[in-house]
Amino acid sequence: MLRKILILIAALVTVSLFVSCGSDSQSKETDTPSKQPATEQATGTGGEFDFAAYDLDGTLRQSTEWVGNKPVVLNFWGTWCPPCRKEIPDLIKVYEEYQPKGVEIIGLAVRDNAGKVAQFTRQQGMNWVMLMAEVDLVARYRVSGVPTTIFLDRQGNEIGRFIGPRDYETFRKAFDAIM
Repeated sequence: MLRKILILIAALVTVSLFVSCGSDSQSKETDTPSKQPATEQATGTGGEFDFAAYDLDGTLRQSTEWVGNKPVVLNFWGTWCPPCRKEIPDLIKVYEEYQPKGVEIIGLAVRDNAGKVAQFTRQQGMNWVMLMAEVDLVARYRVSGVPTTIFLDRQGNEIGRFIGPRDYETFRKAFDAIM
């Protein structure tokens, strides 16, 4: 029974990703990040955002390398997703500005393969941490579509999230909010 429920959840998440990625419209979220309630149970020292995922070299990485130590931006995306591709130049620009100030982006590639992600990120100049997001991670953080960008302050608290692509100015304001 539990297995059937998990399969159903995975299927629903996958369908919602297909549906939401096809839209270029701004999400239901506002352009100013707001505090989101924490509904997940803490799983370790990183709290709600304590997870493990493989990087592009196949090494298992822990979110606690970044989360809870510095401001972090989690960006769920896919090479196959047009709205994700649309926001990449603005993410690169804002990262170049805020990375020297201590902000880290963790890219979480959804429904992709590491080889394709490595080639794409290299070509685009996406020089931040890149991990592969499994379906359970997508479901755990209530990612209903890509791109989804979650903003965490220095303590690892979610300050806000965007669903759908954003521009440089919108990202800049959200980055300021987590500093």
